[in-house]
Amino acid sequence: MICPKCGSENSDKSLFCNKCGSKLEIEDSDIIDNNEMKKDIVDKENNYKEIFKDKINFHINKRNVILLCSALVIIVCGIAAIIYLNNPISKYKRYIRNNKQTEVATLYNKKIKGDSDNESKINMFLKSESLDIVNSFKDEKIDFNKVKDRLDTINSTGLISTDVNNAIDKINGLNNSRIAFKKADEFLKNNDLINAINEYKNVIADDNNYEKAKEKINNNEKEYKEQVLKDVEELANNKDYDKALETLEEAIAVFPNEADLTSKNETYKKLQQEKLEVERKEKADKVESEQLVIIESAKISIQDSTYKSLYPDMMQVIVNNKSEKTVKDMKIGFLAYDKNGYPLHIKTQFHYSGGTYEAISDALNVNIIPGDRFGDDVGWNLDESHGISKVLACVKTVTFYDGTTWNNPYYEYWIEQYKEKPQK
Repeated sequence: MICPKCGSENSDKSLFCNKCGSKLEIEDSDIIDNNEMKKDIVDKENNYKEIFKDKINFHINKRNVILLCSALVIIVCGIAAIIYLNNPISKYKRYIRNNKQTEVATLYNKKIKGDSDNESKINMFLKSESLDIVNSFKDEKIDFNKVKDRLDTINSTGLISTDVNNAIDKINGLNNSRIAFKKADEFLKNNDLINAINEYKNVIADDNNYEKAKEKINNNEKEYKEQVLKDVEELANNKDYDKALETLEEAIAVFPNEADLTSKNETYKKLQQEKLEVERKEKADKVESEQLVIIESAKISIQDSTYKSLYPDMMQVIVNNKSEKTVKDMKIGFLAYDKNGYPLHIKTQFHYSGGTYEAISDALNVNIIPGDRFGDDVGWNLDESHGISKVLACVKTVTFYDGTTWNNPYYEYWIEQYKEKPQK
């Protein structure tokens, strides 16, 4: 109700204005208007109820459709999953990845073999799987034992032997590289620079540690070389040239252009050779002095200066039996030289092969008793054109009358010292 005096709005039941206090008078037209307003409100309320009811029904129907569609999707997916899981290619892949070698072989022979399309798919899968396994190992997503098991399973199929063997080689190489890097770090912690550098050198380019290994080699290069030179000097002072050269060769493999290392290597090679020559001579002298049967002298004996076809020149030796047994048979080695001291082939009588530098001659039934000499009246006939001015001889083997034999250990030293070498 509107106050006719101040125009303020008041309740329909108010007798006085809430603002100015004036008495309110209700006219019949106002009652009619209020009633109509109330009716209009009721009508609108009923309309809203109808609309709301329709919306509720619509949402209920929409939910049912969604539920129905979801159910259909689940059913379709289930059917597809069943088909996929029972597909031989899919099953084969699962068996491979789960390392079921027996199941792999059985399934291939029963369901796949003979189908060229499926065989091709399997080969492509195995090659791809091998590559993925290698890449996973390179990225350190899988450990070595699991990789080995999976590649062994693929290898057991016999279908891609070359590819899987290459993959196995790569895996083994990378695993060895990682082991080398760990060992190198341990050596470095213990200040063993030589072994640390050598192990870092074994780290391959495919290894994620490759750049780190190169950096550590560079960082420790100077100290490493100093340690090598110190170690080899100590070895050389102890006459252990073999170990010194071995250490230097390892260092040169790491630093091939390092002048200090190569210079030391050449020096110790010469010292080692000198040492070996001294040792060899000492040993040769020892076994020479211990010979049981020795050659006291060797020469060319001229029987006749004119009729050489009837009385050929001979190689003649004087043998001394220093043993305590009677010598029955012998083999004697000869070397020959011309008038200038250069080696010659020895050509014996009635042998036309051109001869050899080392001639082994038999002396049978010589019967040399202990302490006796042999050879004054015997020798080995030579070809008329032999050209020999000087001979050297050494007993090679002896057979005694008791059946035992003696192989002269000095003979090898003798051959090494004189064969095909000029004698001035």
